[in-house]
Amino acid sequence: MVPSGPAPGQSPCGTTGRILYSAARMPPTYPDQSAAFAALERRLAARRWNALDARSRVVFAALAALLSGFFYWQARVPLDGWVRAHGAVGGAKWLAIAMAVWAIAAGAIAAWRQDALAARVPGSEWLALPVDPARVMRHLLGESRLPALAAIPLALATLAAGAGLVPAWWLALLAAGFAVAWIECTRLAAAAARALAVRRSRHASLPPAVRLLASARRTTTERRRPAPRWLAEGGWRALQHLDLRLTRTPGPAQARMGTALALLGVSLAAWFANAEPLQRRAIAFAAFLPAATALGAWAITRACGDPAAAMRPLPLTLKDTYRARFTTIAVVLGFAIVANVAIASGLSPALRVGTALTWAACGLAVAALGLQYGLTLHPRALAAENLYFGWLGVTLMASWMIPLLGWAVLVAGLVHSGVRLRRWWTSEAV
Repeated sequence: MVPSGPAPGQSPCGTTGRILYSAARMPPTYPDQSAAFAALERRLAARRWNALDARSRVVFAALAALLSGFFYWQARVPLDGWVRAHGAVGGAKWLAIAMAVWAIAAGAIAAWRQDALAARVPGSEWLALPVDPARVMRHLLGESRLPALAAIPLALATLAAGAGLVPAWWLALLAAGFAVAWIECTRLAAAAARALAVRRSRHASLPPAVRLLASARRTTTERRRPAPRWLAEGGWRALQHLDLRLTRTPGPAQARMGTALALLGVSLAAWFANAEPLQRRAIAFAAFLPAATALGAWAITRACGDPAAAMRPLPLTLKDTYRARFTTIAVVLGFAIVANVAIASGLSPALRVGTALTWAACGLAVAALGLQYGLTLHPRALAAENLYFGWLGVTLMASWMIPLLGWAVLVAGLVHSGVRLRRWWTSEAV
């Protein structure tokens, strides 16, 4: 409550009264906090870098190199034909469109990350500090831009495809334009995601930055729950029941399982399309494979979601933890494959059997890769998901370049993560 001030002709009572009166009438001021936030961001970067061991850094570098090489080659061949047909100016326009696409993709990634941060931003902690909320928003913008950095090496590889085909000064101009477009697209996309988050807030009288910090979506914990029932069952089955119960509650596990089930529904619906049987099978598989990927992400969430302090003392072995999650994955994919084969009209019995076998092998391998990354990288769910999706991206690109090479990359990922499973009991974050 702001005091109304002394009466006319009177003065505040002593020095303390004058100070309190002046402080109450003055707007809040914030000292220069750039040095503090710079130190915070440096320490966050160092902590994230140190959390990766040498082999993980090599794996991420190899993934970036392979993806960059893939996009370089995919851009070089069509660009060469375009330059021959339309000249160097046409090639520069082609590269400009490619750079715009990469900048928009970076903006989409930043918006997704900003929305995720808005859902779990530590608002009460930030609001309790004497920190300018606008400065906190700039810090969150930097955090949302982190995953969008992945678009930079891929865009530069695409731009390098123009070497020798487009004049060097055009390439330098396009690189500068991409830098500006990346900055602006990520800024605008993050601002749009923040605006949507603020619109969900009920505190209309507060400034937008404060509304964002004060209205993070949180799950309620006041709901009455039934008394626990103690069952005489094996460790893996008890862990499976825990996974299923937590999957039914709002959270990351529910979102990933819901995505997988929705994609499996699309896969079943594809068989009713007006197309040839083999085309319907291809469309159904195009939805089935992302569903298996979502199940792998679900396994990562569950494997990394349990606190180590609560799970380590339990008499659970690696076989129990692996069996609990893999059984759930196998049951979901098994039902989906049986349903797809049952309604696959127009396919011969031999093709139906071959479809079931190949889909089962591919789906289980993809989902098992996510489970193994979740177990070996516990509790770093974000690092496990990044490595998981990155490896699957390289697998997809390898299959695109050379038939069946993707299988070799996928098996290599399973072997690489499988060898590390023997150290699952000791968290690699330590």
